[in-house]
Amino acid sequence: MANEYGRMRRRQLGFNLIEVMIALVIISLGLLGLAGLQVSSLKQNQSAYYRSQATLFAYDIADRMRANMDEVNAGSYFVASGAIESDCINYTGSATGCDAGEMASHDIGEWLAAINEELPLGGGLVCRSDLTGDDLGAPDCEDPGDASNPVVVYVWWNDDKSASGATAQFSVGIEL
Repeated sequence: MANEYGRMRRRQLGFNLIEVMIALVIISLGLLGLAGLQVSSLKQNQSAYYRSQATLFAYDIADRMRANMDEVNAGSYFVASGAIESDCINYTGSATGCDAGEMASHDIGEWLAAINEELPLGGGLVCRSDLTGDDLGAPDCEDPGDASNPVVVYVWWNDDKSASGATAQFSVGIEL
């Protein structure tokens, strides 16, 4: 009887080791899944941050334009590129010495510089648009003097953290 018991015990010696190894494999797969979920969450969080920043930039230029309506009506804010920061700003925060045109140039220059600093490969454009063709990704700007079209602010950036890794664009029509 003792001999039989010893043989049965020897047959079962490796069985616990197999159970432990299977449990380790299952736990390892679960941890890899959690790590993948964490990476995906971080990517989506970064994309959401960029979209939030783009929204803030769009409403920032809208507020600046509301403060300088004469130059909006003159078309000074509808500049695709070449806007420069004006040196009429004294860096205590007041705009003494600026005329309305210089202020518009300063606003656009400062706005574009902030976008470039905050968003990867970021850019922006303010124009009048009838919003047709915008779903193709390219801004569709109309005549700046045609007040029948709304003012639209476009902000774009390289969203390499997203699943598509493409250039993302945010656009909003603003009421002035």
